[in-house]
Amino acid sequence: MKKTIIILLAILVSIGITACNDTTTQKVIDSRENSIETDTDTEDIANDLNYEIISEFMEEECRTVFSPYYELLDFEIYDYEEQSVNGSVEAIYSYKVVYKNYDRDPDTVKYIKEAKERGSINYKLLYDEYLEQREMNFHLKAIIDENKVVVLYSNISPKGIEWEETNMSDYIIRK
Repeated sequence: MKKTIIILLAILVSIGITACNDTTTQKVIDSRENSIETDTDTEDIANDLNYEIISEFMEEECRTVFSPYYELLDFEIYDYEEQSVNGSVEAIYSYKVVYKNYDRDPDTVKYIKEAKERGSINYKLLYDEYLEQREMNFHLKAIIDENKVVVLYSNISPKGIEWEETNMSDYIIRK
């Protein structure tokens, strides 16, 4: 009988210890999960902030460079990835600008007018396409330094990746 009571007490004590350890372990796990969630939330906020910095930078640059030539309709960043490198943020992304020519009679545009005068077979196509929406697409990398200054790079390699510092004005064809 004494052996049975001792065995039962031993079982109860071990169950009690296990229960206490499980509670303590669960508190440690909960604490770690909260810490990870907080770190993830902080990282998400930083990523969102960097994305916004790049988005605003790109839209402003595009408006400055392209608005003398085109009506800019939409701006889109996609395939966005970022990482921290030596205290800076490097973001690689694709960028799309939707645009169209400013509304005016296509027959008043020099190259369309000349095509009409020459009787070019392309006149009707040039005329019809003049006011259609178009897209510009870029594969870019932006580096944001600790002062939130953005430096832009374009991929100049037709195969693979080779980054070269660039400005959006580099995409304007000059005579």
